Amino acid sequence: MKNIACIIYILFIAASFDVSAEAQMKNKHKVDAKCHVELTSDKEIIYFARVKEADIKKLLDTLPKRKVLTSLSKDKKQIQKVFECVLLTAKFSSLKANRLFENQAR
Repeated sequence: MKNIACIIYILFIAASFDVSAEAQMKNKHKVDAKCHVELTSDKEIIYFARVKEADIKKLLDTLPKRKVLTSLSKDKKQIQKVFECVLLTAKFSSLKANRLFENQAR
């Protein structure tokens, strides 16, 4: 009877380590994201980024004031405002952002 209890205990511990390892890998795994942003020139574009999956929501705070390369010019343009950031495979909640994404050259 002690052997069965011991085996169940070991399996329980092994399963908990597996779940925590999976959670850690998810946080380290980088994904492609797209953000609907407004530049200081009042032009709205879709900005693409590769970030950790856990950091997608942080892009809303970290992108403003950042200078990025765009297809609009050879110079870097400064991001003024970030409206929304989602996974590359997801759709924006805004119709305007979805239209911008469909029309943007890739």
